[in-house]
Amino acid sequence: MEPRFIVGPPGTGKTYKWIVKKYKELLAICGSPDFIICLSHTREAVRQLLNAIMELDGIKGEYDDDFFEHRICTIHHYCKQKLLHRKVIDEEDPEHIKELIIRDGGTGFRMSKEKIIKKHPFFRFLSDAYGNGREIEEHWNHLNTEHEEYKPYRLHHIEALNEVWEKYKKDEGWYDFADMINEFNSLTKESDIEALIVDEAQDSNRPQMKAIQKIAKNVKDGHFYLVGDPDQTIFEFAGSDADYFHKAAANPYWELKEGLRCGKAINTFCKEIITPLWRDYKYERTWLPARYDEDYHGKRNLIPEGCKAGDIIEGHKYELTDLEPSKNLDILLDKMRNTKQSFIFAYRGYPSNIYITDFLKHHGFEFAHVGNNPHVSKKELRCHKEWPEFIDGKPKSLKQIKDFLYYLGNKAVVHGKGKFKFEDWVKRDYTYAELINARIFLPNLNKQFDLIRKRHKGTLTKKDHDDRMIYIKKVLKNGVDLDGDVRIKHGSIHIIKGTTFDNVVGDLSIYRLKAEPFYVQRRLKYTMFSRGIFDCWVIKATSSKTRGLLGDYGHVPRPRPWSMDEDNFHRNWRPDWNEIENPDNNDRRI
Repeated sequence: MEPRFIVGPPGTGKTYKWIVKKYKELLAICGSPDFIICLSHTREAVRQLLNAIMELDGIKGEYDDDFFEHRICTIHHYCKQKLLHRKVIDEEDPEHIKELIIRDGGTGFRMSKEKIIKKHPFFRFLSDAYGNGREIEEHWNHLNTEHEEYKPYRLHHIEALNEVWEKYKKDEGWYDFADMINEFNSLTKESDIEALIVDEAQDSNRPQMKAIQKIAKNVKDGHFYLVGDPDQTIFEFAGSDADYFHKAAANPYWELKEGLRCGKAINTFCKEIITPLWRDYKYERTWLPARYDEDYHGKRNLIPEGCKAGDIIEGHKYELTDLEPSKNLDILLDKMRNTKQSFIFAYRGYPSNIYITDFLKHHGFEFAHVGNNPHVSKKELRCHKEWPEFIDGKPKSLKQIKDFLYYLGNKAVVHGKGKFKFEDWVKRDYTYAELINARIFLPNLNKQFDLIRKRHKGTLTKKDHDDRMIYIKKVLKNGVDLDGDVRIKHGSIHIIKGTTFDNVVGDLSIYRLKAEPFYVQRRLKYTMFSRGIFDCWVIKATSSKTRGLLGDYGHVPRPRPWSMDEDNFHRNWRPDWNEIENPDNNDRRI
């Protein structure tokens, strides 16, 4: 069954606008949701899709979440529920690595400090090899394989550890995601569903695409829909076939054109980034800049004075050089300090992640990695802020007092940390004097919380701890909102895909040791900056540095000619269509 491609640039409503509408149409055709399947790649994407569909007439009040457990789900979940029940590996459970260390004699798996399967370089290699449909040695020797990602392992390490891993799964009755898809693909039972919609289809690797084709084999009246944007195919290292999606979606079944996220500045910039690729694959996309609606997605307070519903969001594009002092950096800092807008700092990887977080610490901004807790928790910040008031006699809640004790030890607590359960205490506010009389806190404690608290468990040295205390003081001095969400986040392009922020700061200054193909560079850059709504800042390296050069130009490093119009540099270049026909050779562009 050939799929129908539904294509839309970033923020054009592929999920909420098209999929939900199509689901409603299919519901009328099929009569019930029993044989309509919607698949995506992450639990969060599934949750958002499920919530939207649960509000439809004919669904709301008639069906509960349990009914849709196997009908609106991830690809892996759908495949799993069709198999014989076995235990699935929890990739975030550290007990698996501990057991594997024992089984391999305590050396091989310990070569990496990672404690969980999800982040361990050995398992990342296996996942990438599987996603590309390659055996271990084949993937290791493939010209596209980035060995830096799998340090400290070499081929002989991986082959030896894989024997331990396969035996462990067999002995304990476990199976992983790769086993799940492979076993599903080997089934002979025919699918009986009537309609299939796959969201973010371009993220599917080769075995997943085989499973999707199997699921869709007997759909009715061609109701097999792949929804996504081939220009955001950024998981090629894990097996996504960008070349296939570009060609298959060149003449889509349906094309979404109205932008609902990116304002004019970001929209224009992103189209400049990706237009050479559109031209090379012989298609064009219409992608209109977003407009203000009545409350702008619940952010009415962010609409500038004088703008009204229906007006195009204008926005601005700025350039920065390595975050060095400049007028444009002043504009960024002013907006971060004096607005309630959100910001994403996006990058490729190390060392940009350190560079960005050091910048945020230096300026005292509260921040978090996408999907993780803040660098310093609200709880810890609140303790530092409220402790001086507590010492001066202001009553604090019992919960806040327990939070104080979490960070305090023998310097402040009579019997040391963790000795008080407060089982018989009434839930009310208490003063410092009452806690002294109860022989919990020592008298005459310093008003500066950083001078009496225990060293933070996440700091390796005293200097690390002291640097953390300096950062906390800066954050509090800047007037952090202890009850609101963290507005400033950072993450790699692959992590932030699918997110939306008011502003995006994209770091293009990273130095790469290996050349990257033209298409990969463009898709990554396009995906990075299309996360934003209003303004974007482009971080480039100074001309004396070689960072960022190799990937764009595809040859050995030399000083970057920043005065050169980068887009015009590529304008007359055309790919070798023989290489495009063979995706495995597509990284050879010189």
